[in-house]
Amino acid sequence: MTHHTAEKVSMATLVAKYLKRAMFVVTGIVALYLLAALVGSFLPANPNWQSPDDGIELYIETNGLHTGIIMPIWSDVHDWRPLIRPENLANPSAYGSHILVGWGHEGVYRNARYWKDLRASDAFSAVFGSDDVLIHVDHLRYPQAYPPYRRRLKVSEAEYRKIAAAIEARFVLDDDGRAQASPGYGQYDLFYRSRGHYSALHTCNNWTSDVLRQAGIRTGLWTPFQGGVMRWFPDSAQ
Repeated sequence: MTHHTAEKVSMATLVAKYLKRAMFVVTGIVALYLLAALVGSFLPANPNWQSPDDGIELYIETNGLHTGIIMPIWSDVHDWRPLIRPENLANPSAYGSHILVGWGHEGVYRNARYWKDLRASDAFSAVFGSDDVLIHVDHLRYPQAYPPYRRRLKVSEAEYRKIAAAIEARFVLDDDGRAQASPGYGQYDLFYRSRGHYSALHTCNNWTSDVLRQAGIRTGLWTPFQGGVMRWFPDSAQ
């Protein structure tokens, strides 16, 4: 073996060694992340919370990737109509009795309605962080519980006011004080410009739990995946 060949073998061995170490580190980080997500989703925030007998009926919904909160478009407690307006929709008749609201990474939201649609570039941006975020609003007509994808949640009027305030604060408004809408997946939904920073540490599902937690409702301490959110809301009516 020549000296030049030996150097090539030595360099290849060194590269393979460092790649192996890098893969070990990456695998360890992923494993720790998944473990933290599991533990965080089982540890309760607001553990003593009780659903009221009389209150506002909401729903928590998942499509297997994103979670969101379903609320009446209007109630005595809060009116969404000044912010989420029928003329934003291409077909205003699609305006519903309820809205499903979620928050998330723009690239993932626009390009990956389901896990199978997720692109590597969007996943990379979402993991390492981006300020390109959106609110997604889907219009529904008189929704009912649909386990396991949609689960009923009853909250007090005070809790609902906190939920609504937390969500409203995420909307970016134009100079006229109006939410800035763009097309969604179809005639019943829209995206809106939003505030916030998306990353692996603060996902769309963390956002759902954070809104509920800040209102005093029992949920997981850290829930980056949809299952960690949904586990806190049983299939049966509360």
